[in-house]
Amino acid sequence: MNKHIKWLSRVVFVGVLINILGMALPFVFAPQWYLDWFGLPGGGGSVVWMRQAGLLLFFISILYIPGGNDPQRYRWNAIFGVLVRMAIGLYWLWLVFIEGRTRAFLTFGILDCTYAVFNGILLWLALKDEAPRSLE
Repeated sequence: MNKHIKWLSRVVFVGVLINILGMALPFVFAPQWYLDWFGLPGGGGSVVWMRQAGLLLFFISILYIPGGNDPQRYRWNAIFGVLVRMAIGLYWLWLVFIEGRTRAFLTFGILDCTYAVFNGILLWLALKDEAPRSLE
């Protein structure tokens, strides 16, 4: 395993932990606290949707792990992880700059986009260093 794959694996795992511990579990178990803590709009029916979003984020985050651990074998998982992270980051930025939503979403957008670029660079380095595997 080359050094770029090792770093990609670590970075993806940290991202999964941040998603699960920092967003998914609070969304599920303390959605109103999360909304209040970050000064985000919502309440009432939004709490139900926050819980569902937390469950979805939890399961999607787990799907990042195979691509981070073995991007050669699980190439599409790895690419998916980068593209999805960027799409989510751009969505947060869209909410602020296009729809005029609260600037509290900027933090999420900047972090997700930056993280996606960092993961993308590591993935590119990891894949360019590895010879393609034969299909068995």
